[in-house]
Amino acid sequence: MPAPRFTAVLALLSVLLAPPAFAQNSPPVNPVPASIPPAGSKAAAPPTSVQPTPPPTLLPQPTPGVQPTQPPSTGFRRSDPFAPLPYYTRKNNWFYGGALDFRYRTLTTSGDKETVGSYIAAARATIDFVRANPETGDERGGVRMQLVLEDDARKTSLNRVRASEVYGYYQFLFPGVSATVRVGQFVLPFGLIAVYDTPLQLVQPLYEKSLGLRVDTGIALEGYYGSQYHYGVALTTGAGPNRKDPDTNMLVTFRLERAFQTRNGNVQVGGSLLNGYAPRTGFNTELPPSGYASGGSYVKKSRFAADGTWMFKAFTGRGEIMFGSDDDKPVWGYFAEGNWRIRGPLNLLTFVKRWNFPNKPESAGSIGGGADVVFAHNFSARLLYEYERDVPFPAGSATQTTRRLTLQGRVDF
Repeated sequence: MPAPRFTAVLALLSVLLAPPAFAQNSPPVNPVPASIPPAGSKAAAPPTSVQPTPPPTLLPQPTPGVQPTQPPSTGFRRSDPFAPLPYYTRKNNWFYGGALDFRYRTLTTSGDKETVGSYIAAARATIDFVRANPETGDERGGVRMQLVLEDDARKTSLNRVRASEVYGYYQFLFPGVSATVRVGQFVLPFGLIAVYDTPLQLVQPLYEKSLGLRVDTGIALEGYYGSQYHYGVALTTGAGPNRKDPDTNMLVTFRLERAFQTRNGNVQVGGSLLNGYAPRTGFNTELPPSGYASGGSYVKKSRFAADGTWMFKAFTGRGEIMFGSDDDKPVWGYFAEGNWRIRGPLNLLTFVKRWNFPNKPESAGSIGGGADVVFAHNFSARLLYEYERDVPFPAGSATQTTRRLTLQGRVDF
C-alpha cells in the first residue's frame, strides 16, 4: 500500500480507537487525587477491602417519551447516533411511508445521455413491522418491505416495479454488546450509504461508480459495542437485489463507526472495508432508486473507505474518500457535500465528486451547487446545477461534458 494511503488508514484507526476526549453524552471526569500525609508521619496502610468492580459499558438506551419513527433507507437502521433512541410502548408496531420524486431537467451535452423535460423519476412505498418489548422500550425484531416504481434509463415512463429492501431482523442484547441479525435484501454497511439516505437525492455519493451496488442479498450483523462503537458486517452475493447469484463468490463488507460531541459540533466518522466480486462499472454506470444492478460482467473488488459527517449549528458537511483495486488495478475517488441553512426553510448546497476507474484514463467527475426549500414536513423543492466531465476508455476517445439544471419536487407521505 502506498505510504499516503497507509498513513490515512492509521489516522482513521487512531480516531476510531483512541480513548474518547468527549464521550457521547458524558463529559470527561477528572480523577480525585489521593490525600498526602503530613511530613514525618507514616503513610496510611492501603485498604484491605476489595474495590468495587466498575460497571459494564452501557449500550444506548431508549428514551421515554421519544416516539418511534420509520427508519431511513440506509445500511444502519439507526443512522443518526445523536438522536435519542425511541421508546416503544406497544408490542406490535406498524409504519407506512411513501415518496414521490418528480423533476424538470434541462441539459446540454456532447452526447445524448438523459431525459430533457418534465418526468416522474420514481415512486417509493415502504412498510415496516417492529416487534418491541414495552417493558424496556427496546425493539426486538421485525420485517421491512420496500417497493419502488422506476425506469432503468431514467426516462419519463415508469415501467418497472421492483422490491428494493426486503428483510427480516432480530436483535440480541448482551452486557455491553448488541447484535442485530438481518437476512434478505438490504443496503450495504459501507461508506456514506450506511448512514445517508440517498436513492431519491439529486446528489449521489460514490457507490454507483465505485461499487456498482447499493442494495444486495445476504445476511448481515449490526450492533453496538458499548455506547461508542457502531459496527456492521455483511456477507452477500454481490449481484444486487432481485437477482440470482451468478457464481459462488461472495462479497464481504464491514464498517466501524464512532460519534463525538464536541464544542464545535457533532462529528460522525467511519471506516469501511469491502472485498469480493461485484459488477464491473464504467463512467456511464447508473443505478435506479431500487438499487437494481442490470448484471453484465463481474470483477474482484477491494475497497477501503473513510467517511465523516460534521454538524455544526446551521452547517452539515459530509464526505468520503475511497481507494482499492479491480483485479489488482488501482482505483480511487472522493466525494464532498456541504449544506447551509440560511434562513427558515432555505438551504444552500454544493458538492464535488470524482471516481477514477481501473482502465486509465477513464474517470467520472462532477461539481455543482444549488438551493432547496422545505415548504412543509412532507414537501420540498430543490434546484441544482451540475457540471459533469466523463473521460471514456480507451485513451484518445472524446471526453463527454454535460451541463445540467434540475428542479426537483419531492412529496413524502
